[in-house]
Amino acid sequence: MPPPRLSASLLALLLGLPCFTQEPLPRFETRWTAEAWQLPAQGERKMGVLGLQVDRRWQSGAYAGFGGWGSLTGERGGFITMGIGGGWRLPLTEHLGVDAGIWVGGGGVGRASVGGGLMVRGQAGLSWETPNATWNLAWSRVRFPNGAIDSSQLGLTAAFPFRLAVWSAQPPPSLALPDLGHFRDVAILLTSQRYQPTGSVQALGGGPDRNPLDLGGMEVRLGLGTRAFVSLDASAAARGKADGYMDMFLGLGCGLDLVDSGWLRGVAKVMAGAAGGGNLDVGGGAAIKASLGLDAVLGRNGLVSVSAGYITAPSASFKARVLQVQAGRRFSFATPSGSTAPAGWTWSWTGWSFRPSFLRMAAPQRRGGAEALPIELVGLHFSYELGSGFESVGQGNFATAGKAGGFAQGLLGLAWRSPALLGTGPCLRLQTMVGEAGGGGVETSGGFLLQSTAGLEQELGGGWSLQALGGRTRAPNGKLNTSLLEVGLAWRFKALTLH
Repeated sequence: MPPPRLSASLLALLLGLPCFTQEPLPRFETRWTAEAWQLPAQGERKMGVLGLQVDRRWQSGAYAGFGGWGSLTGERGGFITMGIGGGWRLPLTEHLGVDAGIWVGGGGVGRASVGGGLMVRGQAGLSWETPNATWNLAWSRVRFPNGAIDSSQLGLTAAFPFRLAVWSAQPPPSLALPDLGHFRDVAILLTSQRYQPTGSVQALGGGPDRNPLDLGGMEVRLGLGTRAFVSLDASAAARGKADGYMDMFLGLGCGLDLVDSGWLRGVAKVMAGAAGGGNLDVGGGAAIKASLGLDAVLGRNGLVSVSAGYITAPSASFKARVLQVQAGRRFSFATPSGSTAPAGWTWSWTGWSFRPSFLRMAAPQRRGGAEALPIELVGLHFSYELGSGFESVGQGNFATAGKAGGFAQGLLGLAWRSPALLGTGPCLRLQTMVGEAGGGGVETSGGFLLQSTAGLEQELGGGWSLQALGGRTRAPNGKLNTSLLEVGLAWRFKALTLH
């Protein structure tokens, strides 16, 4: 598992938390939290979970950001939630302080009595701060208000700070680009892969399970130098008999040039993380994935990759061979330290946005003819501006209400935003995405999903905008076909990028 400070840069650079002040190189941090939650089932072992949050931190002691939780031990493999949170640190001495905060999100897995999926977590405790890390011991309470989980426990948090050259409004004119003459390579890759279970794999209900599983997802890589990189990989079922399956991995990779020009590399990766859902036997949810493959660089920024590997859940029967194809783009972001910028390249500001949102699916079809109750979801949406109003977008949505706990969507696509109507009015926004969905008893039949929306976006100033969209979501291979509404608050910001 890579050092948390390195994965912090990877997440914040690509997922793009904005800055709210004009201070030079605003401060961010990652918060890693380990806890054990008591589940309501009589005699059931506690569920060991790991939480990861990426926060913007202010000099006042306040912090806010986004993140999620995943199960690693226990009996409920596949438990994954996503949401937003924040808090405040009050210093008592030079190092000692009081830390309190709240987190709200959605997700889980239906087998863990999460009800509709809404999760609320509050915490308060003591923190010990140093220049390189903050350690926090806190008492927390986790509740699923429309489910049965209500657990109180001690949690241990480690927060690691870092700084990035990003601004939510106009970058300060005093920024000295020569002083930021270092960069960190980041690659975003769209992923298509197949898991072929081995002969020993068993389904949760008993009996062998050898059905292949096709998945779609995304990998983000943060370069650590000329060869090594940190990898964050997330995928979900798109075809097969395990809709609702999802996994998230964090690990290390290493590349070796196979030709002098460096356009072709051999790549090895080893990752660990949380996996489950889709009636697959993953035990408590901890999984390991390793692969070998080839990377081909296309031009200055393009990247394609093919690889083969193996995935296993050490505490259960799930094991599978992996075939993977990827394509994407590389970015080089300004950082206080890292590789020195090469001669002949220039700096420019690229546009990004992050949007938490609320969604409502009107009448999603359920398995077994169950009543098609509305489902409410919390969403996290990220985009990169391509120019001429176009954006590449990614979005994850997790159920919070509607008797569909564990239902989730992962989507990628393209959006277009018009100039402001009548000069100062809202912008027209059109968006089309494809992806995967499953869990919660919703009829998605394999998991492949299409979703299109249209609506308005109103600028509020300071990098903020309000978005209201309506559209339709459907599973072409299943019965899911329903209208949806979405409202979100977007933060737009600029990142200093090497070209």
